[in-house]
Amino acid sequence: MAQATDRDGIVHSDQTQVLATTTRTGHTVSRLISAWLGSFTASADTRAAYARDLREYVAWCTRRGLDPLEVRLPEVQMYATELAVTANPRTGRPYAASTSARKLAAISSWYTFLVRADAIDANPARDVSRPRYDRKHSPTASVTEEQATTMLAASRAGGHRILGAECAALVMVLLVDLGVRVSELCQANLTDLGQQAGMRILAVRMKGGTVRLRPLPAQASALLDEYLACRPDDGDPEALLVTRRGRRVSRHQIYRLVQRTAREAGVPMPERITPHSMRHAFNTIARQRGASLEDRRDALGHSSAAITQLYDHVALSVTRDPAHLVAAATGGNTPAAGHEEP
Repeated sequence: MAQATDRDGIVHSDQTQVLATTTRTGHTVSRLISAWLGSFTASADTRAAYARDLREYVAWCTRRGLDPLEVRLPEVQMYATELAVTANPRTGRPYAASTSARKLAAISSWYTFLVRADAIDANPARDVSRPRYDRKHSPTASVTEEQATTMLAASRAGGHRILGAECAALVMVLLVDLGVRVSELCQANLTDLGQQAGMRILAVRMKGGTVRLRPLPAQASALLDEYLACRPDDGDPEALLVTRRGRRVSRHQIYRLVQRTAREAGVPMPERITPHSMRHAFNTIARQRGASLEDRRDALGHSSAAITQLYDHVALSVTRDPAHLVAAATGGNTPAAGHEEP
């Protein structure tokens, strides 16, 4: 049967009546889902991810003839167990433990909302066992200062069929030199450009609703001028970054651009390099060049210095591993650059 998807990504179907069910509060399940998603006003990305997570959960319940408003802990635990062995349709590999934990957190958050709304009596997901993972470990692959420099050069040298050469080069320099999130780039508008303290700036709307003014260094400013000179006049009137056809750039286009640029720059395993890798590179390069922890935290828009220190830990744990000293001793080589002798 035909299906329709609302603006929150929740699927409605003639086969599934659960979303149209009226709860004891007089609200339909669909309305309660929309109200719950609407509470995540600070981050559109979080809202979209939670919408997908809940859609998958409701679909799972439907396939098994379960009413998500009537399930108890055993049923939710069954879902968690199956989630641990389910393949991610994008990668074909099992979901990372952190992803599974986020999906279960979304479900529990929804049920908590339903309890507060008096639609159900208790949260059946409250005590579900969630996967354990090392919160100090980040699977994000990073690049060195030299590799980042090569990637920027590659982005300027090559064309781009969808984004155009000028837009592609500007996107890459903003990712590397400012360390902005891909979502922040996608939502940037022309009106976010400005001047302050004699410098060109970009007002970046960060995660959590915070707005920070970031300077546009010389090479970013020059690439911005080149891009604006050829930006389609009939394109999106608000978006800063648009494709050759004038449409606002998407995160998927930026994701593919980063991997393509990494491949052209000769970065090992380019398929592992993502826009988030550029944030790690920004932090590592800034730290090596003497930027303080506080300044890096503010620039990255982290809520606490502990998150920035996680980025530091990922970089330092590899470059300062004692394996370099042992290898130098057993192989007759000098220690790897960056590793200090005791």
